[in-house]
Amino acid sequence: MRLHGSLLDASDEYLCAILAPLMDVNDNLDEEEIGKLPVRLQYYEKERDPSDIVRQKLIEALFQLCATKHGRQVLRSKGVYPAMRELDKATEEAESKKERKLLSSQQEHTLHALIGILIRYESEMDVDPELSSIRDLGTVQEE
Repeated sequence: MRLHGSLLDASDEYLCAILAPLMDVNDNLDEEEIGKLPVRLQYYEKERDPSDIVRQKLIEALFQLCATKHGRQVLRSKGVYPAMRELDKATEEAESKKERKLLSSQQEHTLHALIGILIRYESEMDVDPELSSIRDLGTVQEE
């Protein structure tokens, strides 16, 4: 939890570093969605990072941040879901146009899992609110 708290601090520096390469100037975000993004990413004017490896690792990093309640809450409040929705749409469009795939099937699976977590409320996740990390699910806690 402490690491997620320091990575996802009020400066949004880390979040911007991992989210920006996954975003694109052509992402179709409405004003409300743009307003939730960290200030540095509002009205983003660049293209998605062309590297498959970079995209894969950044999606995995966002997914790992969802392990804690704090991480999930920050990602939801900072508009990560709409940005990932747009990445998913761009992936589907590239496939339908027979263009170079943006994501491998494994990356798409991780992206869909990330989206699935971000669109749920904590109450819908059926996770004990006292659990510090969902990585601890299924482990025996010693009293």
